[in-house]
Amino acid sequence: MYNVTIIGAGRSGRGMLGELFHRERGCYQVTFVDCDSRLVEGLREQGYYHVTMNDLKKQTAETVKIDGFQLIDAWKQPDAYHESVARADIVLTALLPDAFEDVMDHLAAAIRLRMRLGLETVLPITLGANYVGLYEAYDHGLRSRLNAEETAYFEKHILLVMSIVNRKNLLPETNECLDRYHITGDNKSVLRVEDLPALHKISACPGFFRFEKDLSAAMAIKIWAGNLVQCSMAFVALYYGLDNTYDAAYHPTAARFAYYAAQEGYFGVAREYGLHEDPVERARNQICIFRNESFRDSLHRIAREPLRKMGRNDRFIGPALLCLKYGRTPYFIAKCCAYGFFYRAADDPQSLRMGEEIAYDGIDAVILRYTGLNTAVPEERLLFDLIRNAYYAIDNTELF
Repeated sequence: MYNVTIIGAGRSGRGMLGELFHRERGCYQVTFVDCDSRLVEGLREQGYYHVTMNDLKKQTAETVKIDGFQLIDAWKQPDAYHESVARADIVLTALLPDAFEDVMDHLAAAIRLRMRLGLETVLPITLGANYVGLYEAYDHGLRSRLNAEETAYFEKHILLVMSIVNRKNLLPETNECLDRYHITGDNKSVLRVEDLPALHKISACPGFFRFEKDLSAAMAIKIWAGNLVQCSMAFVALYYGLDNTYDAAYHPTAARFAYYAAQEGYFGVAREYGLHEDPVERARNQICIFRNESFRDSLHRIAREPLRKMGRNDRFIGPALLCLKYGRTPYFIAKCCAYGFFYRAADDPQSLRMGEEIAYDGIDAVILRYTGLNTAVPEERLLFDLIRNAYYAIDNTELF
């Protein structure tokens, strides 16, 4: 039996990765690692959780009970964490970008331990997060934490693998929960992973791996033409007092702005990567997905950490710059991005810090600080002006 360590026991970690390994449970022993002590203790006490998978085409659903896993608290059990990674046959991450630095600290410690143990097999670590430049971030981050001898071991015995967790995972409505850690989502049954020759030689790779070339491009497409849409709708809908995707998808302003932002985003991505899907039909389908009550999701979850989402390579600025590169003005992307600067939530420190910085430094400084736009470059100056002017147009709406 192969030992699997999944770093991140959140929606994607347990809702997709845990469920897929459960299908092959006779071959794999799964250990979840998470820094949320309450989650770890709760799952440990309960001993199981349910996953409901919805087939959108057939309008059917299947629910399975996941059990037989082990749990490690990253904060309270760092030695067990490092031991689990070091002795694993395969490691998978399912994380938000704000966890990267901490996880890389632990991975570096686990690599040192693995080297001291004299383990010579190749350990694949699949990287899962919505982040353009994911492989580069981990490769650089781990190398910066290792000395020359450890780096040599890393290059020979550790295989970083890009992956895309492409199943939508949500927390069901309270009255539909079968247990405290129930996850609901679609029924995608494969994990998209980078097609690396070395990966085919590793017997621990599960059958649900779908090998794809150039997954870095696929990640950019997912974020710039996918995540863009739901975040656009969330920022606008939250401004108008809504709190879930189902209602947002029927809101005249939120749905319309997200629909046109989707077309703009796909325009840039399609030109950059040679895609040929009908942008209007694609945008319509993207909005309609959120009109399914089975996928009612929290807008606050989607909008959380707004400053990160304003980043140069993230879901607004990335596709907007591609639009400008290929001759289209990203009017609605800029408008939806501007709504994001109004987002505040008491349990989101980043949104509160954003509000304080806007009050103290002004919106112009905050836009430039977090988007990384260079106003000396004409196209970037245009994008800055679009966001800035949209922000003031929204603000003025409230004044009259």
